[in-house]
Amino acid sequence: MSVDAVLRSEWTKIRSVRPVLWSLPLAAALLVGIGAGVTGSVGREEADGPGFDPVQLGFYGILFAHVVVIVFAVLVVGNEYQHGAIRISLAAVPRRGLMYAAKLTVGAVLALVAGVVASLGTFFLSQRLLGEYGAAFGEAGTVRAVVAGALYFPLLAVMCMGFTAMLRSLMLSMGVLVPVLFLVSPVLAEIPGLRELAWYLPDRAGQYGLRLDPAAAAPYGPLTGVLVMAVWAAAAAVGGWLTLRSRDA
Repeated sequence: MSVDAVLRSEWTKIRSVRPVLWSLPLAAALLVGIGAGVTGSVGREEADGPGFDPVQLGFYGILFAHVVVIVFAVLVVGNEYQHGAIRISLAAVPRRGLMYAAKLTVGAVLALVAGVVASLGTFFLSQRLLGEYGAAFGEAGTVRAVVAGALYFPLLAVMCMGFTAMLRSLMLSMGVLVPVLFLVSPVLAEIPGLRELAWYLPDRAGQYGLRLDPAAAAPYGPLTGVLVMAVWAAAAAVGGWLTLRSRDA
């Protein structure tokens, strides 16, 4: 099969399963909606408080939206292992690298589209709702935060697709990735001696790029945080490929 045909087949697999197809629009809606709800209730008391960051506050919904992105990514890869369809896919596309790259490419592109829409929508709506307390687009750190917000979904999706390819199980991947990426970072950040470790976890590193001002305790800058997340995504993608190449379907 040609590259174009394999890409089309992966897109067909995604759009033929409704929970997968609608998960990314849901994630974008959660990011924009929760950000609007949080910033719409901010008054002078909150704006004058210590550590007030209007951009980071607008992206508050990412804590919940990224769980839906994880579900999307796990379903894209895990569905085929769940029902044994991976054998049919590999029979149709014997070049495993081509099939795997096409799957990651289609998933990442869809997540990028959702991320761009969600990031722009979140920033402009939340800053408008903040009014005089908000930040204008173009102020120092705002463009970087919007770009980081747009990249967060595809980087997270690639990482989760790679991990699912390594684990080869929909349920196991869901059971590991959702609690780890939803709970571990906040818990580690509260434990003395382990706080530094939390900065290098993918979700915390990626979300650091959404801050307007760097944190004093951070061991790196916001852009480096996005790079740390990209390293996680690349490592998981390579791990998934090595597993797919070396093991029987």
